[in-house]
Amino acid sequence: MTEETMKKELNPIEEYAHQIMLEIGHWNYILENGCNDPFWPDGTNMNLTRNHIISYKLEIAKYCEATGSELPPEYYLPTPPEVDENYMAVKKGERADRIKQLEEFSNQTKKQIKKMLPEDGQLSLL
Repeated sequence: MTEETMKKELNPIEEYAHQIMLEIGHWNYILENGCNDPFWPDGTNMNLTRNHIISYKLEIAKYCEATGSELPPEYYLPTPPEVDENYMAVKKGERADRIKQLEEFSNQTKKQIKKMLPEDGQLSLL
C-alpha cells in the first residue's frame, strides 16, 4: 500500500491524529538537533510546529463534535510548550553564524525547555 493510498483511506480524524504524531516528533527533533532553516532560529520553527499541533487538535475537536465521534488518544498528548523565538539547539557552526548576524540568540536551554513539558502527560491544548 502506497502512502498516497493510505492517506485516501484515513478519515480526517485519523489524518489529523497522524499529523499530530509527526509534528510532535518534529518538534522534539528540532529541540535536540536544530533544523536547517537558513533564516530563522530553531525557536521560531519549534513554535510554528507547536501551532500546527494546536491547529490539528482544534480541527479534530470540531470534526468530532460535528460527527459525534470520540476524540482520539493523540488529541490528549501534551502540546509542546512555547519557546523563546531565538532559541538555538546548536549555537555554533555556519548556520548559527549566519542567523546570529541577524539577531542575538536566546539564553534558553534544552534543559529549561524540557522542564516546561508537563510531567503528568495531561492535555494542554494551548
